[in-house]
Amino acid sequence: MSKLISQLEDIGVVRRDRLEVYYPQVRDRDDIAVLRDTLTEVIVLSRSDHVLDHYYQERRERDNFLVRGTEVSSPRLEDSRRRRLDFGHYIRNRHWLDFGCGRGGMLDEMAAEAASATGLEPNVDRAALVAARGHPVVRCLDELQDHSFDIITMFHVLEHLPEPVETLSRVRRLLKPGGRLLVEVPHARDALFTLYECEAFRRFTFWSEHLVLHTRLSLRALLTCSGFSVADVAGYQRYPLANHLHWLARQGPGGQEIWRFLSAHGLDSEYQSALSSVDRTDTLVAIASPEGQG
Repeated sequence: MSKLISQLEDIGVVRRDRLEVYYPQVRDRDDIAVLRDTLTEVIVLSRSDHVLDHYYQERRERDNFLVRGTEVSSPRLEDSRRRRLDFGHYIRNRHWLDFGCGRGGMLDEMAAEAASATGLEPNVDRAALVAARGHPVVRCLDELQDHSFDIITMFHVLEHLPEPVETLSRVRRLLKPGGRLLVEVPHARDALFTLYECEAFRRFTFWSEHLVLHTRLSLRALLTCSGFSVADVAGYQRYPLANHLHWLARQGPGGQEIWRFLSAHGLDSEYQSALSSVDRTDTLVAIASPEGQG
């Protein structure tokens, strides 16, 4: 069993004797199984040693990737705009670190409105892109001073970390008194595989770099164990109804673009509310502060 599984077991969110094979392999490797705790519903890969050492630092940058012969891309621009609307008030006029800033999409959206904005990106290619766009960027936590930031964001980063407790504990020390951590992660109870049981989506979404998919309980426990006081863990629906309908009808991604005519703010808002009411959103968002700071 992986060190990550041991960490999750130590904080009480998985148990080895409850882990069952949920899917036989991930989309890009046939030597890694997807496991699921039958009680807590946390999903974790059978191994995490493939992302140790310099894996993320040295990975080559690319716009798109192939999944079983189909080229797909991530909705980076749309996500940055959404996050600006939903979370911009945490960042405005504050000293901000975007941990795992990728190619700098959120920095492009919000840096001008922050008191200061810094990106942390371990990947060589991506960090160079961020710097070329005029943003301060570092490649590891050791380059940053303790108590330097009012807000640290981790947008779809935590699920990639093989040693999340150690990383979060270090992140905690970077926050000023009264500072906040905002975490967004994929949800282990995503409706497409827990409610609709969409086989094509399972085959597509399980990936060797997504080491763990959290539930509300496990995300709260991980943050608490790392020295944070958790104010809220909320469900959020990243992809609209059109995306889900396309998966169910056509067995493929991109429905939010292909069937854009099915998207409307009121409709998508109601759909998100319905999924949230049964805890089946595709995303979780947590707000936390260093323990003892409120």
